[in-house]
Amino acid sequence: MSSRPTEPTSPSRPTRSGATAEVAPPPYRPASGPRALAIRLAALARAGVPVACGVYTGLRDPVPTSTAHALVTHAVARHLAADDSASLPRFTTNPSALQRVFDAAAAGRPDAMGGDPAAFPADLAADLWWRVLDRLADPDDRATAADLLLRLGYQGRAARVLGMTSTDPRTHVFHPRLAAKELSVLFWHPHVPAELEAAALRGARDERLPLEARRALALFVVVRNGRRGADTAALHEAAAVVTDRLPDDGLVRQTARRAAAFVPFLRGDLAGTFRLLDLAAADQDSVRPVTALERLAWVDHAFPLHETTAKTHLRAGAPDRAVAATDELVALCPNDHRTWAVRADALVAAGRLEEAVGACDRAVALGGLPVARAAFLRGWVLERLGRRAEAVESYRLSLRVDPTAPVVAGRLTATATGSRCRTGRPG
Repeated sequence: MSSRPTEPTSPSRPTRSGATAEVAPPPYRPASGPRALAIRLAALARAGVPVACGVYTGLRDPVPTSTAHALVTHAVARHLAADDSASLPRFTTNPSALQRVFDAAAAGRPDAMGGDPAAFPADLAADLWWRVLDRLADPDDRATAADLLLRLGYQGRAARVLGMTSTDPRTHVFHPRLAAKELSVLFWHPHVPAELEAAALRGARDERLPLEARRALALFVVVRNGRRGADTAALHEAAAVVTDRLPDDGLVRQTARRAAAFVPFLRGDLAGTFRLLDLAAADQDSVRPVTALERLAWVDHAFPLHETTAKTHLRAGAPDRAVAATDELVALCPNDHRTWAVRADALVAAGRLEEAVGACDRAVALGGLPVARAAFLRGWVLERLGRRAEAVESYRLSLRVDPTAPVVAGRLTATATGSRCRTGRPG
């Protein structure tokens, strides 16, 4: 249920490889704020870790290593350009609004990082990019247009499409058909978190809105409180809306039950948590996709289910079960760095360090900003395996991609010093 790695319960334990390792590495926490972001982007542009997929940087055709959420984004763009948004199924995973910016930086193309889609560099843009821009001039389907703009990191343009250029969360009244996208626009603009959550909860209470819109707003409240570990009255109220009158749609039911699992989890009721996650898995399995789009939507919903299950097993102290849950992620989404991040965490917790190195290698090979975290974890694991020289190189790669995480520089200094001492070289 949490994105944080399992906290150590003891200082060390034997691993299956025969080495001794701490249960969990120190937290990897890059600095936040505009200055740190600028440093991160500049470093990423020099690091030489490009992402093969060009969907976010120009709506170019997907490649074999494209993520599922990139395939979804490309599908949304194609159908919007063809004035066929009605054929799109419901998707659930939204990439960060900085995805395009980070991908452009990784490609060494700062000219693709700006906030005006019309000024996007022509040599990177596919024909689909310009066809989408034509549609965005006066979109018939504002929800789909805003969704695509948010996926591509054009939050200001999405706000214009929705008529929200000067919206205040404290007074905003959600539109019956646009509530979920309006909330996303509010989220990606400067806001006070408590005010945004209060606005979402007000919308979830508003019975003038259709239940589908109220459920989307309530989901936001549940997830935000759940990730903070806050067992609040707002969490319980929103969870009741999320699970109210669930339709006969397996993917909607799965999403609702997965979110509702935060309620027993925060009470320490692991049996109740896994009961809901098992029901969510049954809902997911009840859906039988037929078309390629339906299959894409099915995978898009399955990913957060298995990711949540794996992380919950980690927090529950069951790393072997967490690894088994990540088997599903590997089968469904082998090109998503999040797959390899949670799998590496699970393998480390299970003491399977050599396999954890392999999982980190897979994440590094995918390129982009996530290389920084993967390379750090790989370095930490290599240290535990006694492969200090390789650990030093991995830490250096992490710092080259993102120098804003203090823990990496600390481990690099300690490991490099230790290596010199062991080999007799002067410090």
